[in-house]
Parts: sequence; C-alpha cells; structure tokens
Amino acid sequence: MFCENCGTRLDKGTAFCHNCGHKQEDASFEHDKSNSLIGFSNRYNDPSIILAAKKNRKTSIGCMWILVIVPLVGFLLAGLFIDEFPMNDALIIGGGISFIMLLVNLIGIAGSKKPMWEGQVVDKTVKEKSKHSNSDDSETYTEYTTVIKTLAGKSKRITERDSRRDMYDYLKVGDRVRYYPVFGTYEKYDKSRDRIIYCNVCKMMNPIKNDRCKRCDNLLFK
Repeated sequence: MFCENCGTRLDKGTAFCHNCGHKQEDASFEHDKSNSLIGFSNRYNDPSIILAAKKNRKTSIGCMWILVIVPLVGFLLAGLFIDEFPMNDALIIGGGISFIMLLVNLIGIAGSKKPMWEGQVVDKTVKEKSKHSNSDDSETYTEYTTVIKTLAGKSKRITERDSRRDMYDYLKVGDRVRYYPVFGTYEKYDKSRDRIIYCNVCKMMNPIKNDRCKRCDNLLFK
C-alpha cells in the first residue's frame, strides 16, 4: 500500500505514514469510480504536455552530445599530458567510447519518437540473480519483471532491481496500460482503486487526489 498523502510505500495495515505522519484510511477504502479515474487520459494532447515533451527531447539530445564529447576530450587530454599514454591509443579508446555512446543515445532518441502503444499486463516474476565482477566476489540482487502484451501481440518487459520496483508494485496482472515513448512512462486504464498516480512527465509518485505533479507541476494523466 502507499500513503495517500505523500505516496510513500507502506506495509499493509499501517495506520500512520512513517514519512509524513498522515493517518491512513481503512484498507477497504476505494476511490470514487469517476470517469476521470477510469479510461486513458487525453491530457497527452494538452499544450503544456506537448511543450514538456519537446523540452524532454531537447534535454535528451543535449545529454547525448555531452556523453559523446566528454570521453573523446578526456582521452585526448590524457594523450597530451600523460607520457605513458600514447596519443594514438587515446584517440582510439576515446573515439570508440564516444561512438558507442552516440549509437546508444541515437537508439534512445529514435525510440522516443515511436507512437504510443497499449497493452495488458500478463505476467509478473521475481528472480534472485548474481552478478560476477572481475574478482571472485559476486553481487546478489533481486530482479522484478513485468510482462505486457501489446494489442499488436508483442511482448514488452519492464525490468527493475531491488528497491527500485515501482512499476512492479504499481501494475497488476490484468491491468490495461498505455505507454508514452516520449517520456518512457506508463498510464493505467483503471485508476479508480489507486491511492497514488505517477507523473507521466517526471515519473514522480503523487497522491491520487492531485491534479498536477507536486514536483514538475505538469498535469497528471487522469
């Protein structure tokens, strides 16, 4: 369950939020099933949301060029000032990293321009995994996977780790969802039983009663 005031994740049956102290309503509480909470929102067409999408794309492009230029310049300076680091090696390594970063970011930007899609959550799994480093040590972590089958019949996966399992907790098997590539966020079709809602622009968790995000002040998709 989540605090209806601040959105903090709480244990089931918690009487008061340990983050803000807000008293929690009975577990059987249900929000009014009004039209604003059932159905996909049309707010993605609002001028302010369109503007936010444009800003998001510009920010992504800016970050891309930073990630491309910094490795190249950094290795170039290392080749100039470190005698043990030949300039040819510096250019090859720096250029290689920059090229990889360019490809990764171009793929991400291209993905953000794809049309939104809809689907249904069909499965959720939890797995304990280990990641081995160069040494003999290994890192154990928990992987949470949410599987969505799109209307086109394709399978989409949301993979999260450890405590960062927001969509795994938020979405349930059977939920209809819509995905917005420009923000990389999901919207539920039926929000009538929810206490929280995620901002589709900045991903901030908000109380369901809010109309605007408490972080970025953009309209929530209700």
